[in-house]
Amino acid sequence: MRRLAVTAILLLLAVVGGYGVLAYADTGVAANMAPGTRVEGIEVSGLTRSEALRKLRGRIGPQIGRPAEVRLGARTFSLDPEEAGVRIDLPAAVDRAFAAGRSGNVLERGWRTLSGGSVDHDEPARIRVDASAVRTFVGEIHREIARKPVEAKLDLEVDRVDVTKGKAGRRLTGRDDLAKRITAALQDRSGKRTFTARAETVKPKVTEDELFDRQPVAVTVSRAGTTVRVFRRAKLVRTYKVAVGEPKYPTPPGSYVVQAMSRNPTWNVPNSDWAGDLAGKTIPPGDPRNPLVARFIHFNGAVGFHGTKSVNSLGSAASHGCVRMTAGDVIDLFDLVQVGTPVLVV
Repeated sequence: MRRLAVTAILLLLAVVGGYGVLAYADTGVAANMAPGTRVEGIEVSGLTRSEALRKLRGRIGPQIGRPAEVRLGARTFSLDPEEAGVRIDLPAAVDRAFAAGRSGNVLERGWRTLSGGSVDHDEPARIRVDASAVRTFVGEIHREIARKPVEAKLDLEVDRVDVTKGKAGRRLTGRDDLAKRITAALQDRSGKRTFTARAETVKPKVTEDELFDRQPVAVTVSRAGTTVRVFRRAKLVRTYKVAVGEPKYPTPPGSYVVQAMSRNPTWNVPNSDWAGDLAGKTIPPGDPRNPLVARFIHFNGAVGFHGTKSVNSLGSAASHGCVRMTAGDVIDLFDLVQVGTPVLVV
């Protein structure tokens, strides 16, 4: 009986002693990162948290501090990581790695220390990037190199038609994809951060040929020369001698388009002093009081081209604002133009 008691006491002392040894072994490394601990693949075993943090900053800091560069032709555009909002919380990653190394009970940790075991733990440290800042950077590149296309247009002069040819523009290709690739690269501390961008051509919506296909004819009125000219695809094809508004009622100068066209027109008499008793009345075609002959081509409200019985007035400033023509000429002009045809009066 006495021998059993002694044996039990010895066993108890052995257990207590063993526990003490393991606890002491664990206590001796309690402030250090466990063996086999890594952060972002970088070995930090046996280091204190402050030592581990210093090592990580020395290794990772220069890597994430590299700018992203976009090359476009001979130009290079750089985005600083700080401008891109690049952030990495290394202290939190070190704390998580340390906590992982302290997992298990004191006996397990002590035995691991004495036996030379390890935890084999690699703690990730997520790199955060402000994607909106990257998109802004890409947008700035686009604005720097972009050029809007120039649409072809007609430049009317009284005696000629000049054509401004369309010019192609350009824009940055694949802006969304480029922004995503830059963001992903900034989140990878060891990846490449140099990108090649391309600009693509933006064709004008209206070319010279398309402009003429849409509107081949243009008309000009020279009040001083009492002449109407018609151009087709910028070439002079007709010249008419006309009468224009007298000084008191001048044909209004400006740029217009044909607004309406009528055959055998009705005369809606304007409420003007010169109209006398006819002011405000409607005079049907064929009525002797109707001065509008054959056709009426409106380009400024009630003002337009029309045939006249007063052919002797042609070549002078004699009308109340309209452009008088012979019946044959206004019929010819009527067949050449359409609603939307540009008209220049100078």
